[in-house]
Amino acid sequence: MVTLVIPYGTAEWRAETNAPKVEIEPEAHDPLRLNDGPYEFTDLPEKAGSGSAAERLAILEDHIAGFCDQFARRPRQFLALYFRFIAETVRTDRAAIDAKVKPFGGLFTADDFGFSALRPLPRAHLPVTDGKRVRVDFAFWTGERLVAVDIVGDDARGAAWDARRQMLDAAGIQRVEIPAAAVARDDVAVLREHLPREFTAFWQGEAMPSSPFRSTGLGDVVHGVPEF
Repeated sequence: MVTLVIPYGTAEWRAETNAPKVEIEPEAHDPLRLNDGPYEFTDLPEKAGSGSAAERLAILEDHIAGFCDQFARRPRQFLALYFRFIAETVRTDRAAIDAKVKPFGGLFTADDFGFSALRPLPRAHLPVTDGKRVRVDFAFWTGERLVAVDIVGDDARGAAWDARRQMLDAAGIQRVEIPAAAVARDDVAVLREHLPREFTAFWQGEAMPSSPFRSTGLGDVVHGVPEF
């Protein structure tokens, strides 16, 4: 089984670059979700273990935002919008999700399924042809394919951008280009319009929700199915 390695959180990447990365087994067809690690925290807030689902998701949002370019406003705005998109999806589908968690006798709530959303990898370096990698604003793994999300301006991108598109296409990576002006509208409907269906159906593929945080032992972050 070939392992897909995705470095992220850095402007440039070389083999010797000490960048965070995730490893994916494509043949397993498991989506990379927010509840999948590893995550490396230097200081984990107390609410990671005892807070509500919304509070714990906010901790993840802040952590992931730290891997964005601090001077790139639109990608950071996209990330904030994405976490609102997750919360709105749970609210929209709450009746169906409530029915899904009912057999667990109150152990879980519908909001816990927010951790089942696809995990964004900011400034990800994706493998394309001839051993090259292409950096994208965000990468997602749906379980079947990579999705590259870029926030694009109105300026003409030229030949280099066209060549970049061709490399992503040739590697079988789905491209999603969201206009910066649309992101600036700060409207969750923009993501519903542009993102593939898997992004809104995230809770349907999980038998039960899980969190990347342990409910006991602060400082521990896991990537399996922990106890709540």
